[in-house]
Amino acid sequence: MRKILISASAFFLILFLASFDLFSPRAQAQDENGHIPGQVLVKFKDGTTKAKKENLLRSNRAQVVGNLEALGVSVLQVPGVAEERIVTALSKNPNVEYAELDYIAEAFLIPNDTYFSLNQWGLENTGQTIKGVAGKIDADVNGPTAWEVTLGGVKVAILDTGIDQDHVDLSAKIVLQQNFTDSPTINDLYGHGTHVGGIVAAVTNNNTGVAGGCPACELMNGKVLNDKGSGAYSWIANGITWATDNGAKVVNMSLGGSARSATLENAVNYAWNRGVVVIAAAGNSANPSKTYPAAYTNAIAVAATNNKDQKASFSSYGAKWVDVAAPGENIFSTFPNHPYKINKSLSYDFGSGTSMATPMTSAVAALIWSTPYGTSASMVRNRLQATADKIPGTGTYWSAGRVNAANAISP
Repeated sequence: MRKILISASAFFLILFLASFDLFSPRAQAQDENGHIPGQVLVKFKDGTTKAKKENLLRSNRAQVVGNLEALGVSVLQVPGVAEERIVTALSKNPNVEYAELDYIAEAFLIPNDTYFSLNQWGLENTGQTIKGVAGKIDADVNGPTAWEVTLGGVKVAILDTGIDQDHVDLSAKIVLQQNFTDSPTINDLYGHGTHVGGIVAAVTNNNTGVAGGCPACELMNGKVLNDKGSGAYSWIANGITWATDNGAKVVNMSLGGSARSATLENAVNYAWNRGVVVIAAAGNSANPSKTYPAAYTNAIAVAATNNKDQKASFSSYGAKWVDVAAPGENIFSTFPNHPYKINKSLSYDFGSGTSMATPMTSAVAALIWSTPYGTSASMVRNRLQATADKIPGTGTYWSAGRVNAANAISP
């Protein structure tokens, strides 16, 4: 019987063109309660005399160290253990309009990973120029805004060519792995799976490399494509059931073939019926022909967009079977730190394809799982699609829109 192969190389035409600080460093210390030690703000009522102000400050051992003149607010230095008591005392005085602690504000979730701001337009498009093309601001999945609410935390299965075993941005994220192929190693000697895994959940805020779309997610490394980038449907079906049985909440498949298969569809249904969201690449055929497993009812099919929020030229399409779109052209992510088939730069480089758009989408689905909207696979899928941005091409190239993480996890 003829063995049907899925190829990540030929089929997907992967066009490899050559502080997370949740909180930023602060100039001043802050105490455990989130305000500046020894500092309070006070606004005196209009007409309060200078003498009354000075007497009130003296009695509370406070002195003015700054003024917000436009607001009529004084910044007071007070004893470092008495801020709350002094705020209470000042607030009760008839000459005081209000008094309050000088609270700390924080710069939210700007990752300190080396290439985030420069190259990761798919997570945060500021209009940066990628390979000579200036981006469209906000043509992205809006990752940093979503991370203000959740960093994720579920298991995402990467069913692919394996993941580099000692990559600084990935090795700590792998919690389970298994080889279903004819390759003698679980390691990634092709390069594709390492790139995909980094898009989903590279170690974030480590001053190194790239940020993952779901920073707190864990990776399950299911090697279902061999070292030439191809795999039997049976290997892939085996990987789907393995991921399902071992706790994956999202299965990412950046792979596809043109032949339908009852076995492969049954595997997708096996996962869906057990509460797992299955996300698959639509393909790089630049036409509306269906690919599998993406075209199955219980899989979410993903097309690719560029940094202008347009359909990538290579992306397969068709609103009747492609569900969503996501950034997939010139996506910067991890590559193996050893020689590999694709032979791009070691450790990090750009890659293009619906293979890249798919993990972008998987990361968003994983974030949804960690919110009140993620109580079931159907809720996650509905939320992902209902909150997608209706960019040009929606209703023609894909049915729902380009995924938006911030919309998906916000009330």
